[in-house]
Amino acid sequence: MWLRTARLVAALVAAWLGLGGCGGTGGNSGAETMASIRRFSMVEVGKARLQVAANGRSAVVQVKTNPPTVCAIAYGRTASLGSIADDPNMGGTAISQHVVVLSGLVPGTTYRYRLTATDAQGRVFQTANLATFTTPSHVGTGEQDIAIGATVVAVSSQWSNAYRASNAVDGNLSTEWVSDGDGDRAFITIDLGRPRKVTGVAFITRAMSNGSAITRTFAVVVDGHRRYGPFPAGNRVDPRVARVSFTGRRLRFQVVQSTGGNTGAAEIEVFSRS
Repeated sequence: MWLRTARLVAALVAAWLGLGGCGGTGGNSGAETMASIRRFSMVEVGKARLQVAANGRSAVVQVKTNPPTVCAIAYGRTASLGSIADDPNMGGTAISQHVVVLSGLVPGTTYRYRLTATDAQGRVFQTANLATFTTPSHVGTGEQDIAIGATVVAVSSQWSNAYRASNAVDGNLSTEWVSDGDGDRAFITIDLGRPRKVTGVAFITRAMSNGSAITRTFAVVVDGHRRYGPFPAGNRVDPRVARVSFTGRRLRFQVVQSTGGNTGAAEIEVFSRS
């Protein structure tokens, strides 16, 4: 299984290198590479959906393919693209429902992107033209996510260093904090450095393809005694910011209701105008 998946990924990356503005590889001409690429519409079911985060820092692309494929998206500010992302839920094999996070975006910027998919026969499918989107400038609200870079002072557990707690405050939706099977007992506490006036909070849940590890609701405990919530948790497509009004420094985000398992967060967000 691993070898087959590795070959699929290799074919996908080779297609991106040949058509994504980085030139051909292995001596193949552009014409030879193009001849081996099929239209993405041959495997796409419906239309891909792109949603840009309100803060302009990321975007999520949802696409369905039939048959199952290894799917990735190359993106960047110019036609040469330069970044690539895939769905971490592929878990070493091809899948049909893809949710791909384009991270590291700059507010108020136009990006280009291209979808590429490889099936189990090694056939490569790709969108012929570059699509575009523009991130919002995020100017006017005066709010910023002050959780980014905050210090994690306590956590219920973490699955491994690759899924460490600090992933929940790195501003990158493609990384995750994953607990070691904590379910509804999962929590993470962050220190904002000083008391801050908070206007909104969000818990962007991780999720497993089998339906586990999904946080439904969460609560926030401020400086060890004031509890707010429960609030609906969000996901990468719909962050669901809960509006609050309090001043605090140490915030403990607690999972209240979940589908159990290795609960955790792709990101926790704390918004402030101060």
